[in-house]
Parts: sequence; C-alpha cells; structure tokens
Amino acid sequence: MEQQLLIDSNQPETLGLAYGMGVDSTAVIVGCVQRGIRPDFILFADVGAEKASTYAYLPIIQDYLKRHDFPLVEVVRYQPKRSPYTTIEGNMVMNATLPGATFNRGSCTAKWKIAPQQQWEKRIKGRIIKMIGFEAEEEYRKLRSNEKAYTDTEERYSNKYPLQEWGWTREECKARIAEAGLPVPQKSACIFCPNMKPEELDDLTVDERGRVVRVEVMAEPYNRKVHGLWRRPRKKDGRPGSITEYLVQNGIPFTHPDDLDFMPLNDACMRSKRGFTFEGPHNDLRLSELIGGCHCSKAENHFHAELIANLF
Repeated sequence: MEQQLLIDSNQPETLGLAYGMGVDSTAVIVGCVQRGIRPDFILFADVGAEKASTYAYLPIIQDYLKRHDFPLVEVVRYQPKRSPYTTIEGNMVMNATLPGATFNRGSCTAKWKIAPQQQWEKRIKGRIIKMIGFEAEEEYRKLRSNEKAYTDTEERYSNKYPLQEWGWTREECKARIAEAGLPVPQKSACIFCPNMKPEELDDLTVDERGRVVRVEVMAEPYNRKVHGLWRRPRKKDGRPGSITEYLVQNGIPFTHPDDLDFMPLNDACMRSKRGFTFEGPHNDLRLSELIGGCHCSKAENHFHAELIANLF
C-alpha cells in the first residue's frame, strides 16, 4: 500500500494520526513503518484518566518512533479556561455526574479527545488527512466517527482507516505489534469507562478502582435513570448497574475514596487562585456521610444507602 492511497485531494495536505496508545492505533504505527507511510504528526489526547499501563507505554512507543525516524507523539490536553478541574475525572467529581457515554452520548470524546487535537491542529495550514485505528469489521465505528467527529469541518478534515484498508482484525494487530518487537499494549480507555468489562477491572490498580468508586459515589445522589457507570442491572449475567456494587459484591480491593489524593486544580482558574479547594458539591461532607439520595424502590437491586454504608 503506497502513501498516496491515503491522500485523495489536490489541495495542500498534512497526514496525521490520532493515537490512543492502545492495540489498534499502535498497529497503525507499525503498519505505517512497514509500508513507509510517514505521518507528519501523531497526537495523543490525554484526558487525565487513562490506565497507568497506558501512560507507561508512552516511552516505549516514543523509542520505537525515534528508531524509525518517525515524528514523536505529541501529548495534547483539553484546557478549561474557567473551570477548576483539569481532567475528565475532575469534571465528573466536581459536577457529581457520570461520563456522557453512560447515557449513550459521545460528549466525552468530543470535549476531551477531539477538541484538544483540533486546537493543536490549528497551526497547520491546508487540509488534514487523519488516520484513525478502527479494526477491520468495525465499519460501524467508521460511520459513527465520520458522522459525529468532524461534521462542522468537512473541508478541513478527511478521516482514513488504515486497519480496515489492510484488513487487520484485532488479533492481526496484536500479532503485527509483537512481530515489530513491541509489547502488546492493554486496551486504552478511561479507568471509569462505562463500556469496561468486569474482567478489565483486574487490569486497574487499587487506586484506580478507588477513583472509579469516587466518581460513582459522588454522582449517586443525583442518579435518576441509571444505577451507575454500567447503567442498569443485567439479567443475563447478573451484573449490577454499578461498578462499585460489583467490586463490593466480589470482594475486589480498592482504595477507600477518602484516602485518595486530591486532584490538581486548574491554575488558570480564578477560583483556584483565590484558594479554592477541590471538593464535590456535597457541602464538604466526607464520602462516608453521603448516604441516601436513591430514588429506586427498595425492591430494586440498586446502589443505595445500604451499599454505600457497606463501603465504610
């Protein structure tokens, strides 16, 4: 596959790669190296809540890129101008809410991943060809991405999906990464991603699981339509709608939320400059005092007062 197949416009163009530091996007890098397709830039949008193993992969891929004379990964972040928080996790805890994906909305991706990349890309003149790592047989993600990601900038951007062009499935991606002498990265996602499977909780550290609990407990008094990050209980496998409930039921260890470090504040925010302390909207109560607020019936298997009490 030659590089010109990725570029389909007569206008000045720049080839970039949206890098998530997971299996798929790492496979795109490996495939590009194999085919001599050198991107002009590679962006990783750091939402501040990736797994520790994901952050640990950055120096590994940087070394690989350097050895093959590829541009190094540029880390970009959403920069709130007025909000005290600096990460998506701070956003959730500060506003006592759950990620948009919990409610089947793509607001997380738009705000914390796409927007900071587009902000960085403002320095580039002309059209941008963006490579995205969607596997073969993931046509639905391609259609969804084209529909939501760049609807307002169609003349500015064109998305390309090399893995689908190459016919690489997830297993093929893993095999190609290993053949390149790289460790196969873990799945990249926020530590409190609503689409996380139960077995993926084992990949989190005890502190990361504690941060998941903090997000859920802070949002609990305001939940109306969902029980937690996993939305509602599933009859098929008995999984509860709350990750916290699952951790408690199965005796999976996590750091008590009250023992977690405070999250960093946004130094550019005037509230931070005036000495504001990062706290949730619960009148300075410790999480152990946040009991109640559940609007389900007592018969429901819901993350309510008794469960919260059991955390403490």
